[in-house]
Amino acid sequence: MTIFWSRQARKDLRSIRSFIAKDSAFYADRMVARIIERTDVLALHAQMGHPVHEAPDLEVRDIHVASYRIIYRVLSEEVEIITLVHFSQRLNARRLR
Repeated sequence: MTIFWSRQARKDLRSIRSFIAKDSAFYADRMVARIIERTDVLALHAQMGHPVHEAPDLEVRDIHVASYRIIYRVLSEEVEIITLVHFSQRLNARRLR
């Protein structure tokens, strides 16, 4: 399977990097790399995440990296990374559609 990052997920990743880079560019780059590495695993193990409890009617799953949730859906030939959310943030269900 291939990994596809939605426009929202790419925006979220840039925001995460910018936020962390205010304190440390090194740790910002490190966190981005960890997130990308974690999503790469989905190419082989797409079902490894947990169903998203805020959206039981949607077939979306999440995996975690540090304080972040990676929300994704499994399609026929790809895994779509939908959005990234910090655990302290409330998940906006509109982002999942």
